[in-house]
Amino acid sequence: MDTAIPASSALPTTDTEVPVYDVRGRYQDPNATMTLREGLAEYYRVNPGLSIPANLTNEVGAKYFHCHDCTHVVFGTHTGPLDEGVNDMLTMMGVSVSVRRYLVDFFQTGEVEAVAKGYTVGSVGKLLFQTMRVMPTVWRRTRAMTKKWPWSPPEALLDRPLNELRAEYGISVFRPNELLGLSG
Repeated sequence: MDTAIPASSALPTTDTEVPVYDVRGRYQDPNATMTLREGLAEYYRVNPGLSIPANLTNEVGAKYFHCHDCTHVVFGTHTGPLDEGVNDMLTMMGVSVSVRRYLVDFFQTGEVEAVAKGYTVGSVGKLLFQTMRVMPTVWRRTRAMTKKWPWSPPEALLDRPLNELRAEYGISVFRPNELLGLSG
């Protein structure tokens, strides 16, 4: 799997250029013409500190995060808490993976503690409240998809432009923070 990051002056060059909410990369543009592979490379570039699948020794974790990260790119979500929650809902409703498989594999990644570390009871409650408020939109968007996104996308999909993939699967990118009136 190629995880090389393309050099581009259009990409953020420092952490201060990466907003907490909203758009972090060009892959989030609904009309992005970059390929899924290029979108993944950008996703890793603008989200420093993520577990890059190619660097993981846990085979289940590497496969899980590759599939999960592909959903972030194709759905146009970033890694803020609200977008993670929305991406999980989009995955459970609009991707060809069962909820059980999605959750079981996540717990086998070895990354559960790292993910949970940044959350408190209060932040989880707030996140659940916000996520539930966007649930009707997520439900409508996944029902409008023409077919489910493959959990483990074939290699050929990695080299197709995002705008073409989104059109083929009926994927509509939206910003949950804008829907809720939040700003960075």
